[in-house]
Amino acid sequence: MAFLLAGPAFAQLPPAQQVADQIRIGWNVGNTMEAICSETAWGNPAITQQLITSVKAAGFNAIRIPAAWDCHANQATQTIDAAWMARVKQVVDYAYNQDMYVVLNIHWDGGWLEEHPLYSYQVANNQKQRNYWTQIANTFRNYDQRVLFAGTNEVHANYDTPTTENNTVQQSYNQTFVDAVRATGGNNASRTLIVQTYNTNMQHGINFLNMPSDSIANRLMVEVHFYDPYNYTLDPAGSCLYWGSPYPPQSACSWAQESYVDSLFAQVRSKWVNNGIPVIIGEYGVAFRSGMSRPSREYYLEYINRAARVNGLKTFYWDNGVAEFALFNRSNGAVVDWGAIDAIKRGADPGQIIANGTYKVIARHSSKALDVSGGNTAEGANVVQWTYGGGNNQRWTFTHLGNNVYRITGVQSGKALEVASTSTANGTNVDIRTYTGANNQRWIISATSGGFYRLTPVSSTGSALDVAGVSSANGANVHQWAWTGGNNQQWAIQAP
Repeated sequence: MAFLLAGPAFAQLPPAQQVADQIRIGWNVGNTMEAICSETAWGNPAITQQLITSVKAAGFNAIRIPAAWDCHANQATQTIDAAWMARVKQVVDYAYNQDMYVVLNIHWDGGWLEEHPLYSYQVANNQKQRNYWTQIANTFRNYDQRVLFAGTNEVHANYDTPTTENNTVQQSYNQTFVDAVRATGGNNASRTLIVQTYNTNMQHGINFLNMPSDSIANRLMVEVHFYDPYNYTLDPAGSCLYWGSPYPPQSACSWAQESYVDSLFAQVRSKWVNNGIPVIIGEYGVAFRSGMSRPSREYYLEYINRAARVNGLKTFYWDNGVAEFALFNRSNGAVVDWGAIDAIKRGADPGQIIANGTYKVIARHSSKALDVSGGNTAEGANVVQWTYGGGNNQRWTFTHLGNNVYRITGVQSGKALEVASTSTANGTNVDIRTYTGANNQRWIISATSGGFYRLTPVSSTGSALDVAGVSSANGANVHQWAWTGGNNQQWAIQAP
């Protein structure tokens, strides 16, 4: 039984950003409710309360339910079968009744809408889109903000740049969805709704998506998917078996490395998040295969979640129940890949890892302190390592900015630790300069081991604060370098 709002009047549900703020990490129960034309048609067992309870216990507080409707509907009347609607509602309730957030969509569904953003299908598909969403929305009309609807999935006629026709028709499907749900009233009048970019591609969305009009402000989210680089994440014959700077060789995986992720996610943030429109990455993941580096895969999952968190994006891991993707045993709910789950949670962890205060910062390899050379307080004064002597040029004030991102300020100068010129290149110098809030002056802090930490500039989240050449000498320069996990990239943050 779902929780219903008491009384005849419906309260206005909170804005989309408030809803997004409550989502920590999400998980897809893929290849199940969208299987044609039976929940078990693609080999997964029926979804149970035990499975969803296990998902929540593992740390996920949101679930995306891909669902098919067309082959469960009378094609003459476009009426969804009552037994199927009741089953979808039961699965939603498995999560909703334990305080999870639920994203319910129309998924591939035989491709009737998803594969036809074409003028020749536009009228008929919009009629069916309207009729199906009216029925779905009425079923969940009384549910609170923890139920979100996503109008489509990966609508495309090709995987390349959409034509004007493709874009126009795909966006008409988004508009019909919004209009149909709003027309049902009740909590649906203010429910958060999710609309998709063309083929849920980030760059296509940045370039081409126009948000639908809505009868209420601030109740829409955007959905994108992320599977770059394909020959690492999805291609079963892909020659790329390692990803990320700590895990060479990368010759077969020559694109979509950390700097690509940083740049693309920052563009998504600039396009929507900074303008009050939350974004979900409705699908991402890596299919494990023979010869693949498992630590590299975990690094990828952690990195994607960290980059998403820094840029305000919410993630939903794609789990289709098969061994390559599975985090859980679909039959009994048991966790089958704690390494992947822990990596996701590390990347998404919004907690404050270091309390606000003043500290000395000590390099693991040399036991020497982060130091402003010569006690200089000028703009651009250089940062080095030096034996700790307790001077204010070796003491740093840490101020938490949220999501384990920190401003680090020299006590002597009042100036911020920064990567010079916002460069993402290896060897870019680290110095001090008046704080402006730029990403090269904001640092992500994450635990490594043994009480040491990695300090990562937000401007280059594949990099780390690094002592050049692994030198132990006084005066050795401190700069930015791609994260390798070396002891010269790990720091103790201690009371001075």
